[in-house]
Amino acid sequence: MAILPLLTFLNPLTHINLPFPILIHALGLLYIGLTTIFPGIWTSKGAAAKKTQEENPMFGVAVLALGLAYLFTSHMPIEENQFLQATVPVRILLGAVCLLKWWVGGCDEGMRKTLLYTGLYDGIGGAALGLWLGRFW
Repeated sequence: MAILPLLTFLNPLTHINLPFPILIHALGLLYIGLTTIFPGIWTSKGAAAKKTQEENPMFGVAVLALGLAYLFTSHMPIEENQFLQATVPVRILLGAVCLLKWWVGGCDEGMRKTLLYTGLYDGIGGAALGLWLGRFW
């Protein structure tokens, strides 16, 4: 009987209605969030785990929240999913901000590479999702 409330809480996850690339994106966000909050949970204890331990766990909480938001709003039809619709301009703008910071500089080479990859990923991902949904902006 104690499991029934948990199953009711997870009911939106029984029917995931997301475009396949967004489902992969959401699962990736869950993975990044969990490995940042709990370093070493799925990674080796080597350099990758040490780098993750140096990151702020609140970053992991925020990334985990984004991944869960995609999944918990996925039970409704794609056309009615306002969270999914709203991520199109947000991802394009965040990609542009990352690329602007990469272009302006003022940070070390590792961070510049991260900004470039994040900017391209979010910018192209947001544009592709907008084209998929039929609404670019």
